[in-house]
Amino acid sequence: MTIAAGTRLGIYEITGSIGAGGMGEVYRARDTRLDRDVAIKILPELFANDPERRARFEREAKTLASLNHPNIAQIYGVEDSGDTHALVMELVEGEDLSVRIARGPLPVADALHMGAQIADALDAAHERGIIHRDLKPANIKVTEDGTVKVLDFGLAKDMDPGGRSAADAMNSPTLASPATQLGVILGTAAYMAPEQARGKAVDKRADIWAFGCVLYEMLAGRRLFGGDTVSDTLASVLTTEPDFSALPPTTPPAIRPLLRRCLQREAKQRLRDIGEARITLSGPAAELGTERAGTSPQAVSDTRWRRVLPWVVLASLLLVAATVVVTRQLQPGVAPAPAAVFSVTLQPQDAVIGSTMGHRATPGLSVSPDGTRIAFIAHTGTGDAIWIRPLGDIQARQLKGTMGAHGLFWSPDAASVGFFAGGKLRTIEVATEKTDVVCDAPAAFGGTWGPDGTILFSPDERSSIYKVSARGGTPAQVTTLDLSRHDQAHRWPQFLPDGRHFVYMPWTDGSTVRPIQLASLDGTPPRTLFDAHSSAVVAGDYLLYVVDIPSRLMARRIDPESLELQGTPFTAVADDNVDYNWLTGEAGASAGGAILAYTTGKFRFSRLTWFDRTGRLLATLGEPGAHFDPRLSQDGTTVALERHDWSRGSGDIWTVDLSRGAFSRLTSAPGFESTPIWAPDGRRVAFASDQGPTPKIYVRNASGTGTEEIMVSPPARSFPTDWSPDGRHVLFMLNGGTTRTDIWSYDVQRRTAAPLLASAFDEGGATFSPDGKWVAYVSDENQRRQVYVRSFPEGEVKTQISTAGGDQPQWRRDGRELFYIAPDNTVMAVGVQAAARRIGATAAQALFTANVEQGKTIRNQYAVSADGQRFLILSAVNPGASPIVAVLNWRSLIRP
Repeated sequence: MTIAAGTRLGIYEITGSIGAGGMGEVYRARDTRLDRDVAIKILPELFANDPERRARFEREAKTLASLNHPNIAQIYGVEDSGDTHALVMELVEGEDLSVRIARGPLPVADALHMGAQIADALDAAHERGIIHRDLKPANIKVTEDGTVKVLDFGLAKDMDPGGRSAADAMNSPTLASPATQLGVILGTAAYMAPEQARGKAVDKRADIWAFGCVLYEMLAGRRLFGGDTVSDTLASVLTTEPDFSALPPTTPPAIRPLLRRCLQREAKQRLRDIGEARITLSGPAAELGTERAGTSPQAVSDTRWRRVLPWVVLASLLLVAATVVVTRQLQPGVAPAPAAVFSVTLQPQDAVIGSTMGHRATPGLSVSPDGTRIAFIAHTGTGDAIWIRPLGDIQARQLKGTMGAHGLFWSPDAASVGFFAGGKLRTIEVATEKTDVVCDAPAAFGGTWGPDGTILFSPDERSSIYKVSARGGTPAQVTTLDLSRHDQAHRWPQFLPDGRHFVYMPWTDGSTVRPIQLASLDGTPPRTLFDAHSSAVVAGDYLLYVVDIPSRLMARRIDPESLELQGTPFTAVADDNVDYNWLTGEAGASAGGAILAYTTGKFRFSRLTWFDRTGRLLATLGEPGAHFDPRLSQDGTTVALERHDWSRGSGDIWTVDLSRGAFSRLTSAPGFESTPIWAPDGRRVAFASDQGPTPKIYVRNASGTGTEEIMVSPPARSFPTDWSPDGRHVLFMLNGGTTRTDIWSYDVQRRTAAPLLASAFDEGGATFSPDGKWVAYVSDENQRRQVYVRSFPEGEVKTQISTAGGDQPQWRRDGRELFYIAPDNTVMAVGVQAAARRIGATAAQALFTANVEQGKTIRNQYAVSADGQRFLILSAVNPGASPIVAVLNWRSLIRP
């Protein structure tokens, strides 16, 4: 069936044909409601006329729509118009990979880069239980900037006429019309796993086989398996041994073993997880042996010395390697063992290494002083916690009693770990999991534990370094902010081996390069050692730090007696994947310096996405980015949000025209502008800014015209949360010190500010009801964050709304419903009935689960339409696991 341009399918207007295949004809179309281009795939008549299969396919499509990944073409929905049934998808511009390969082999670096993206896409899908079943170059598009988009994800299962997992080669989605689709038939058969070709049920290992075929084809410029007929091609798949001699001579040594593991005919012997392929293709081992234009063999040899040596991924060798390292460290005169690199991942597979807290600027990784264990923060569906991975074990274990942890550091005897949670500095014994509270630490930025039991830490966002006994007590100030240098904080202290001296970083917002300073417990004036893009990590008599973005991890020796720097800096790791996580101090090294560990994950991005109350994806806006706090204008036409630019070390306020998806910058000052709120007339936006030595709340025209003006200068760092409907009051969160985070109210007419809620607990997220008589907010007064409503301004009436934890309250425009996010990321709805002296609430109703990051005490992750029927959510993009890279005996890499 051919559809002419101008034909309407529901809200979609066909504008032209893109192509056709066994899975249906594809057209370019215009979404007339959201004013964007989409791809429309018309489903084959055989499929469309089977109600049972169509219903099953729609259920599958709903699952596939949850695959929000930068390398997977998004599915927007299913459209039924008369007898025509279509799939609505993201329109991906560019050529498919088969066209690219037809011009010849890809450069090795390009092939590896694209292969890593394909593997990342498969990894994300496999974690959700989705198998592609028809991976081939024709189903992979490459955009002009080199981004890979995998198409038709998971559709093979329900496009199969028998409803099976491609149990018959001729029933593959691209084998549906054997008389007319011969080229497509051969293309599909060439990538079938042997078990698929034999008619057996398949699992994710079939995708791994197809991935090996695609990667081989990119490198060699020709198909791995072929034949004149379908039967010949399938016979080749089942009997022909891969010819690896066709690979280019510059193929890195690690790639051939990877291909062999992907292409094992026996599924049980095949690579178990595509994530391993992603790690290999994106890690240092993939670069070894890769010659670029103009690179001499000698330069390649030098690069091998300067970069981390090939990764050791066999878990059975880890204990042996660790034993060799420790033994040789203890034997004087014995040559140092060579470096070995391995990756640490987590079970369960949905765990993400690295905290999702707003306190990501505190270390999430630390190596024990004896070099036998790695402690790290990981996030699962239940929240952030500390995990311990002994080097001799295959798996890590979670420490009970560390939920909500951020920032961690070992005791000198490696028996305990210090961390921050719930506004407190805490310690936990690793063996017994006994936890103790040391002192208050409202919003800590790093700690370190000395040999005499002294803990140095930065207790708050705008504080100097303090010291306290690990047994508890009153903290005492150790450093003093240098106001002449505009110091705003001192962060990330690290003790030197003598336990008296330490290094730290003075913090000034808006800078990406800051000094590393050396100080002493006796109050000796500090001195600057060097400048860096990150804090410094102490590894015996070496300091580790980062310069450049993408990052280079540098090592610089410091004499333990004179405390003077010696020699020249040495590049220990040059890894483009490290990026800004180094700036948060997510690195560790043992005191003896034998083990170095770091994370390769980058900051996770999000994308503005519309959902209905059932969780059905309606539309996406713009590209993924570091977005926070979306706020809808009163008329629902515009969103104000915070958008970070990590390369500049800054954050600005932007507005988004929802009718066009157009982003417009509202602020551009150095530093960070955050938490925008709309004036009730929709003409102005108020926001927090750290411009100058004292942060303030500013207001500016939403059009971007004119200049920003100071609204209020609170006594501490503050974040506006809402503007009353009558324009009279602005609510904001303020760090109250001993009262932790408080809610204040600013009277716009009188220009006065006063606390609304200031207690020993954390309160925040305050938002006005549409009539301005009630305030919904969050407090941890009952040991966990719950949503409450109280009358405004006197606060004489108060009701708890959530019962099992809640955050980020939002009102429906008529005030009859209140929404919030549960701890498991479920969007909850509560009916509200307000009277003059009381407020009632119905039982909470679970709407759908949102793919957002939890733990944002000052961030909203969503906005609600006026009628409460649509939710604009900052859906996390690719929040998949970021492995820890551990380097055993890293000092052997140091060259004189």
